[in-house]
Formats: sequence, structure tokens, C-alpha cells
Amino acid sequence: MTDLAEMSHASDDLLDAGGATGDDFAIHLEPRCRVCRNDVVRRKVNDLLAAGATYAGIHRAVAEDNAGVDKADRVTVDSIRRHAARHYPVQNVAKATYREILEQRAKENGIDFVDGVATAITPMAFYETLMVKGYQSLVSGREDVDANTAMNAAAKLQAILDTRQGDADIAGLRLQVRQLADAVRSTVPQSMWADILAKLED
Repeated sequence: MTDLAEMSHASDDLLDAGGATGDDFAIHLEPRCRVCRNDVVRRKVNDLLAAGATYAGIHRAVAEDNAGVDKADRVTVDSIRRHAARHYPVQNVAKATYREILEQRAKENGIDFVDGVATAITPMAFYETLMVKGYQSLVSGREDVDANTAMNAAAKLQAILDTRQGDADIAGLRLQVRQLADAVRSTVPQSMWADILAKLED
């Protein structure tokens, strides 16, 4: 299992490479938010959100910070979730986009990003994030992610999406066949079922 403290430090190198500085955008701090009102905790939570940590994992990572504050000021899993939904996107626009990708792909793959013990990172999320980061680099004129890497990520992502689309089509057809069989069973007398099956085999 990955150490969340290491992920926090690694996220600085990986995701801050975008070149944005504090002067590029205003940081919105909500004084009622248990995460926002403590600079150390906010930075740690935001870094871990960017690194793909689950809410429960982030909560464990701030346990030491929670130990020294009143119960009413302690950061909970719910306060992390609310911060991620309401304040994190405003404070970290690009990173929030990556986190949204992680959570969407985690849901699709049945990964519990709220109470889970691992990260929410999936291969699909990795490819999609790389593609988005490459696109952002291309349109901003920076070369953090080269065009070849971004194009390869986009091609792999599209290949995976196409494969999944085929799976969805097959699942849809199976559902339609099941519904047709149920309709026949409910409306056609049982004595005629053998004749219907014989016609289908012709």
C-alpha cells in the first residue's frame, strides 16, 4: 500500500508542473470549512486529493493534525468530501479536473473512493488525465507533456472506450432478447413455444 505522505510530496512534483503560481488565480478560502481554515491541513488535503487518495485515506493522513484541535474543528471524512466538492475545484482548477476524472473512473470500476484504503487511480483515469494534461500543455504553449505522449494516451483511451461501447451494445442486445422471451412467455400459450423455437432455428 502506498504511503499517503509520500503521495502528498510526489503530487507536488507531478501535478504542480503545470506552471501555475499563486498569482495566476485567486484562492477561495471558506472560513466555515474545517479544511480551508487551516493552511497546513488544506495544503495536505488538496495534495492528497490531487494524488488520487480516498477520502478515508486523507482522513487518516490528517489524524495528527486533528489531535491538536477541538472536536468541533476536527477534519472528518464528510468535511473532506464537502471540501472536495465545493472548495477544491475553485482552489485548484486543473487538479480538480484530474480528481473529477479519477472519481468518475473509480465509480465505473466499483472502486470506493470515499471509504477505500487504496487510491482511486485506474488505468482509464491515468490515460484520460494524461490526455487532458497534454491537451492543456498544447493549448497553453507549454511542453510539459509532449504531443506524442498525449496522442498515444488519447488513442489508448479511445480504444478502451470503443471496447467498452461494444460490451454495452452486447449487454443491450441480451437485455432485449430477455425482454422478448419474457413477452412471448407471458402472451403466447405454452403449447406454441416449441413451434416458435423451431422457427427460430430455421
